[in-house]
Amino acid sequence: MAEGNATFTDDNVILFLHGATSPSICDFDLSYQDYSWADWLVNQGYVVYMGDYRNYGGSTREAAMDDPPAKNQPLTRSYLALRDVEAMVDAIKTKRGIRRVTLIGWSWGAMIAGYYASLHSENVRKLVLYAPLYNFNDHTNLGPGSSLQNKRKPREFNFSLGAYRLASEAANTGRWNGEIPVENKDEYRDPALPAEFWNACLATDPTSNSRSPPSLRAPNGVLEDSFYQATDRPLWNAANIYAPTLIIGGNFDTWSYQEDREGLMRDLIHAPTKKNVLITDATHFVLFEKKRFEFFDQVLRFLRQ
Repeated sequence: MAEGNATFTDDNVILFLHGATSPSICDFDLSYQDYSWADWLVNQGYVVYMGDYRNYGGSTREAAMDDPPAKNQPLTRSYLALRDVEAMVDAIKTKRGIRRVTLIGWSWGAMIAGYYASLHSENVRKLVLYAPLYNFNDHTNLGPGSSLQNKRKPREFNFSLGAYRLASEAANTGRWNGEIPVENKDEYRDPALPAEFWNACLATDPTSNSRSPPSLRAPNGVLEDSFYQATDRPLWNAANIYAPTLIIGGNFDTWSYQEDREGLMRDLIHAPTKKNVLITDATHFVLFEKKRFEFFDQVLRFLRQ
């Protein structure tokens, strides 16, 4: 999907890449009040594209997504999501007659954006890594000792998790609540936001209301690859990135840690410019929090440099 100016240049075309669980439309174009980051960027003069990896949102779903999760291996591994991004970028370049696009990836999308840029920097005008996982090997949620680990074979992924998982509003909001360090979560966000966000996500899965409570199917390939990334088996090396890069996130994020950001800054030796910005009093979901305009402004400043 494209919106915005009728003029297309290497400097004004953006592709958003979504994270591990929810697809692009609810992540970046939430139709609740002024919470669409895509709309905000369009109003700043940019052209915005969003795409879903296979088995997410509006993209094609494999037959295995209709089987019980235990019947198949994790779906949508990162190398396959990478192929989808390659197709997205190539289509945008061809349609708009440009040479490069700016990538903005959130969470797993930041990992995929970095992975893509490490292989195809010639196609990347600028790179924004929002809440990236990179090289922190003591990651409490994704690494050693986490539910992703095979407890009998500690270096092996827990394949019993199956092809995909069922994500509920309660689980997503519980994770968000866990990152907010005050009892009154409304200090950080609009109280209606968790339900508004999750309802938009559920609408992208035609089977969501067939389960009680309603849930979103999310492929587990991201979990397998994130486990490897968090146990000293990286999928990509930031030293292979030759595009200007911004690393940004909230200080209470439990997906992306200080060590991940420091590792990226260390390894981005060929990026013409690199910058690490930490938004205080913010979580993994800062784009939906009261600090979102500070976050948006930092990204905009980088895009306009």
